[in-house]
Amino acid sequence: MTQVFTTTASLGPLAADGGQELCVPVAIAAGCAGIEIRRELFREETPRLDDLKDLIRKGQLVSVYSAPIELWQADGSLNVEKLDVVIPEALSIGAVWLKTSLGHYKSGVSDLEGLKKYWKSLVSDSDALELTVENDQTLHGGNVMKLRKFFEDCKEAGLFIQMTFDIGNWEFTEEEAMKAAAELNKYVGYIHLKHVEKIDGKLVTLGLPEEKDSLWRNILDLLPRDVPRTIEFPVEGEDVEGVLRQYVSMISEA
Repeated sequence: MTQVFTTTASLGPLAADGGQELCVPVAIAAGCAGIEIRRELFREETPRLDDLKDLIRKGQLVSVYSAPIELWQADGSLNVEKLDVVIPEALSIGAVWLKTSLGHYKSGVSDLEGLKKYWKSLVSDSDALELTVENDQTLHGGNVMKLRKFFEDCKEAGLFIQMTFDIGNWEFTEEEAMKAAAELNKYVGYIHLKHVEKIDGKLVTLGLPEEKDSLWRNILDLLPRDVPRTIEFPVEGEDVEGVLRQYVSMISEA
């Protein structure tokens, strides 16, 4: 069956009340294969990343580190100042992926060879860490054509970067998710799942509907089956562990 992860953001009250450490045992008990740690949810200025790493390892979970930064700055240059911070953090929790958004990539201007050398200066061959880039909710970072050009350029430069395909974020950039999946599927190594609807004029993130003809299921049919699918919507109810377990089962079989 396909691996299913959860983000700590999906278990928001737990992370808010007791820190992201409390999300780990819930993810394990619900049958998740991995957990995505969110940098923006750390309550401490200097979080105890080694402790978090130990918890994740003992639970035999795969870890992903999500940092709310753009890879490329407005002038097309590499965002070294922020990468200098988040790459060591990702390594400290034993993450297999560091997830960022694209930012202002400019083909022919942004230095992919420089990114390759910079990455190698911080991440050794013995580290499992790889970089993944997500379609975010901005017009520049959630644009299908810009993302496709970036991944094409990476391939040509011999730079292995996979895409995090966020099914719901296309609603925010007014792109068609099915078309995006068809255009970008060969670059996808990680998937974010959520259902987004407009309610009272605002886009709201909701849990996945169960119906067999749901859009999220149709999109998954266009994406690689052997990549992790990650829950990125609120998991709510009196029995959060039980609700999460039901979602894990439904998603893994979709």
